[in-house]
Parts: sequence; C-alpha cells; structure tokens
Amino acid sequence: MSNDNPASRSTRRRVLEAVGTGIAGTVAFSGTGAALDRELVDDALDGLFTVGDTLVDDGLEIESDALQEVVIVFESPADLVQLETLDVEISFGFDELPIGYAILPGSLIETVASWDAVRYVSTNYELEYFNADARQATNADAIQAGDGLETSYTGENVHVAVIDSGVDGDHPDLESNLNANYQYVGIPGIQDEPLWWQDLGSVDTDASGHGTHCSGSIAGTGERSDGEYTGMAPDADLTVYSAGAGGLLIVYVVAAYDDLLRRQREGEHDIQIVSNSYGSSDDQAFVPDDPVNVATWHAHEEGILPVFSAGNNGPEQGTLNQYATAPHVLGVAATDDEGTVADFSSRGRPQDGSFDAANYDREAAYENLTAFHEGTEPEIDGPLGVYRNGVAAKGADVMSTLNPLDPLNLMESDGEEYYGLASGTSMSCPVTAGCAALVYDAAIERHGDAPDPMDVLVTLEATADDGRDASYTAESVGAGYVDAHAAVERAEAGDFASFDEIDIAPGSAQQ
Repeated sequence: MSNDNPASRSTRRRVLEAVGTGIAGTVAFSGTGAALDRELVDDALDGLFTVGDTLVDDGLEIESDALQEVVIVFESPADLVQLETLDVEISFGFDELPIGYAILPGSLIETVASWDAVRYVSTNYELEYFNADARQATNADAIQAGDGLETSYTGENVHVAVIDSGVDGDHPDLESNLNANYQYVGIPGIQDEPLWWQDLGSVDTDASGHGTHCSGSIAGTGERSDGEYTGMAPDADLTVYSAGAGGLLIVYVVAAYDDLLRRQREGEHDIQIVSNSYGSSDDQAFVPDDPVNVATWHAHEEGILPVFSAGNNGPEQGTLNQYATAPHVLGVAATDDEGTVADFSSRGRPQDGSFDAANYDREAAYENLTAFHEGTEPEIDGPLGVYRNGVAAKGADVMSTLNPLDPLNLMESDGEEYYGLASGTSMSCPVTAGCAALVYDAAIERHGDAPDPMDVLVTLEATADDGRDASYTAESVGAGYVDAHAAVERAEAGDFASFDEIDIAPGSAQQ
C-alpha cells in the first residue's frame, strides 16, 4: 500500500551514503554504493543508525522486547495505512502529516524501519523550553507609530500561532486578540487514535506562564500597563496550542502542527507565522526527515513562516537548536538591552574546520532541501542545513504578560501584577515572530496578498544590523540584530530582499 517515490527513495539513499562517509549536512554524490545497514553514522549525526535506507534514533533498542514509544515519518499520508498491519494495541496516524505514533517492541521497530515507505523512526523524546522594552530595540515602536512609513502597522492583518505551554486566555492584554486557545485531549500510549484539540477560550491552559509570556511579546495589547508593555504586533490574531508545560514531547508538537495544517487547508484560519520557543540544543546535524522538521516543512509549503529559538546552551560554539538549522526556518539568538549577545544564547558552528558541516548559505541549503522533498533531483551537490543563527533580538530581561499566579511571576516582576521579566531565546523568538507579523501586515495592507514566507525570512535577514559589537559573529547572530522598521519599509514598497543581499555578521566565522 505504499506510494513510495523511487526518485525520492534514491535521493535519501544517497543522503545516507554521504552521511556515512563523514560529510553530514552535505550531499555530494559521485556514483552509487550500497546503503548502510545499521551502522552508526559519523559524529555529526551521532545518536542515529540506519536500517536499510531509514534513519533510526539510537535511543530505540531494537534488540529489546520492551515496549517503546516511537514517532514514525512516512513518505506520504497515504502510507499511514501500513500501521494497521501491526498487531499492537496502540498505533495511529495523523490527518495531514505523513507521521504516525505507535508503542512497539524492538523487533517491530526494526520491521517498521525496513518498510520502503518509512523515512525516519524517532523516540518520542522530550524537548525543552528555552527560557525594557523589546519594541524600542527592534524599532517596532516606530512602526506602530507610523514613523517614516506610509501608515502605522500593528499586525491587524496577520494571524500568529504559538506552540508552547499554553496561555492565560483571560489575561487582559491577550483576551481581545486570542482567536483560539487549544488544549490537547488524550494521552499517547493509552489511546489508539490521534490527539485532538479543544478550544478552551478564556481558560488558563498555561501551568508555567511560559506560553503566556511568549504570546504577550507577539500580540499583547498593553491593556494593564497603559500601553507600556505592548507586544510587537498588538492587533494580530493569536492561536495558541498548549502542548505541555511540564514535558513537551515530540508527539505533542507534531499533533499541534497537524491540527494547524488541517484548519489552514480547510479555511478555518489563515495563519502566517508560528512561534516555537523550544527544541534541543545538542548540535545534531540537520536531518530533513526528523518529525519536527517534516512538520515545519509542510507548514512552510502552506505559506507559514516557522520561527525557532536558538537555544540557551551558549556561549560555546556548536550548541544551536537543531530545529533552528532548517533553511526554511528563522532561528533567533538573544541579546541584552545594549544589543550584546547574551552568554546563554546558543551559537552555531564556526567555519574553522572543527565541524564537518558548517554551512551558512541559506539559499543553497533551501534549494537542496526543496529538491530533496520533491524527489526530482537524482544528485544534490551541497548542504541541507544552515549552521548559524538567522538573526538576533532582545531576549534578556524581557517584560511581558503573565498571570499573577504563574510560576514565572515569582521572578522579578518590577512590581507589575500582570507582567513579569524573563530571559532566554524563548523570549527573543516571539519578539522576532512579532516583528515578522509587522512585515506581513505591511505587505498585506499595501499589496493585498500575504508574501511568501521565504521572502519575509530573507528580508528580515537582509535588513538586520550585523555590526553592533565584537559579540556579533556569524555563529552568534547570523545576519545581525532585527531591524523591523527597515524590513517593513521593504515590505511596504513590495521590494523584498533576495538571498544575495544577506550579509553575514563579521567576526570569527565569516562566510
């Protein structure tokens, strides 16, 4: 029952061959060879092995009879029917994404990995959240005032999704913009059907305050502060997916994207941006078949820009969130009030030979990833991942919305009952997502249609400030500090930037 694409299958086999020869992240082919068979791959993809042409998470024990949670990436949604052939109690496929979930013993994990239509088998591992006025630092305040522009922009034409710990649906700064407040229903490992999402409206679905804080940075109205703590795009619509406060599992992230895509395709909403302040800062090389990378690629194809936190494992190099290395995703580093890169902000890979894969060229990686997913090119010569940050934004001591009873509000709140300070790339990510909303707003207001997400991403990079101080290196800030005003000016004029306009920050790792 497989819709396996032979061209795509051949391309994936060559990807594995390239990885096995120690050039992970680069697919440069010169002939064919035998596919790897359960051999540990090189250091850049440490933690994965292969069964035939399928990548398998090394955390799975295929020699064990113990039941294990797995997330399975297939070639297409039509291939999910193969899960029905498994004689197990728990297995299901999602509606829009070619991804399934099951609880399997080791022998069946190996069986599933050997299916032609399977691309990747992952553990259902847990991700981590990456935990003053950012408007002024990014020039968003000038955009809201209309300074130097045709008119003011506040995000009223834009809809932003937030996948996080949830949101206080009754917060005075958020209630007017909150389009939906989804809480997942169901528990993986107990039910044999996908999670489904219920809109709980004004209910507080956020047990930690993390998602509420992020949501306010994007679209908080400043209601309880007389506008002092207004978000970047205070008139944007918000949809929030409460994917777990205590433990964010891969299956919840995939389920959120699946539901978002279903509603997008059915015309229930029109989302332009999704903010993701979570990930894994283990410097794993970009793997296009990873479940989260597959989900964000499908979102990109639906005209949605995913924005991801860089991670909080700095200042060491090679600590970047693996999901921020996708070429269709905008990864965001964090700075302090003065614009200096925060020590905690994760860095990319330097191009000094210490890493096998350290590409900074987004255009090449994007073209190669597109060919990979389309399965139309028998040979791909070049990188798949982007091992630098995209841009930087304020992420230290960001004041934003909190419920007075949220755990995060136990931190210094500066005497504000409905607000609190927090630091991390979790904070710089929604700040940048809000800036992206202003770019979309200007384009839609002036020209009628939403721009392509890659046009917005490239314009934010091309207009970024790349030379503030010595902390600005390619691996730390990528293209530089977000200048939302400059990006909005380009959007107003319909003059979106091209890849060749992106200037990588100077410093220790120039392109």
